[in-house]
Amino acid sequence: MQNLKIHGKFFPTNFQKHKNTKYGGGEPNYLTCKFYYKPKKGIKNMNKNKKMLSPKIDVVFKMLFGEQKHERITKKLIEDVIEEKVETIELEQTPYLWGNQADDKLGIIDVRATINGKNPIDIEMQILDNHDIEKRILFYWSKLYLKQIDRGDDYNKLNRSISIIFLDYEIEKLKQLPIHTKWQIRSDKNGKTILTEDLEIHIIEIPKINRMLENGKLKKWILFLENPEGEETKKMAEKEKEIKEAIETLEDISSDEAKERIAELRQKYIMDTKSQLRTAEEKGLKKGIKEGLKKGLEEGIKSGKKEIAKKMLQENIALETIIEITGLTEDEIKTD
Repeated sequence: MQNLKIHGKFFPTNFQKHKNTKYGGGEPNYLTCKFYYKPKKGIKNMNKNKKMLSPKIDVVFKMLFGEQKHERITKKLIEDVIEEKVETIELEQTPYLWGNQADDKLGIIDVRATINGKNPIDIEMQILDNHDIEKRILFYWSKLYLKQIDRGDDYNKLNRSISIIFLDYEIEKLKQLPIHTKWQIRSDKNGKTILTEDLEIHIIEIPKINRMLENGKLKKWILFLENPEGEETKKMAEKEKEIKEAIETLEDISSDEAKERIAELRQKYIMDTKSQLRTAEEKGLKKGIKEGLKKGLEEGIKSGKKEIAKKMLQENIALETIIEITGLTEDEIKTD
């Protein structure tokens, strides 16, 4: 190891001699050197004016929490959600999306891992509200659970399996519940007796952050996911080393052009899909209103005819005449 002086500063280098084999010479005739440069503390490689990618984009979420080199922050995230110590974590390495396509059928976007050597766990960031999230959650949990055994294996090989779902929207039927809910199979008699601890599902609805009064362990992650560049998140990073590490990791991801391109494609796909869903809902609403008005008008006319028919009956007008005038049946006239 030698020091190289550049612009008045010394840098540690590693010089290596090379032989001139091309022209048959045996003596070294050129040098290469590797520079070992460590930036000063606090210096960021990322352009200050460049905005960080949103960790709520599901592929960015996977880049952040799905790689083994980031296992420390993933382990801490899991611990803060399930509220128990995780001794070991092994992340399953699955591919990102490829090419110019960005729909979720072309890649595994959720984070999959095994904790404590036996418990499979799936972590997902869900941005699109397809109105089928409950069935989707159960479907993916069942795949996670069944993946542990092969046909003919003993059921005793099945272990507790955990799904963690972060939602960027609220589930209508959970409106009155807290931001974080844990779901298991419990008795309908006392609500306490658990049939089995094998099924465990955690749902975190990010938009409920304003109703999150408690300053629990999960709050720092919600703040980070919602706004990684926010002042409150930065203050949290000063006290929580995992949040600081998560921010730095996100900065690195945001500075990678290839990963940035994948994130942009995915975000465009998500925005386009949201727009399509919104258009479909608006069309459905308009159609529903139109059909409702038509039905209401028809029912109103029919109700009016019934009132007229009743008065005609009171005036002792023949039933056949009333049927001919109103167009109502005998049953409709006599039914209140």
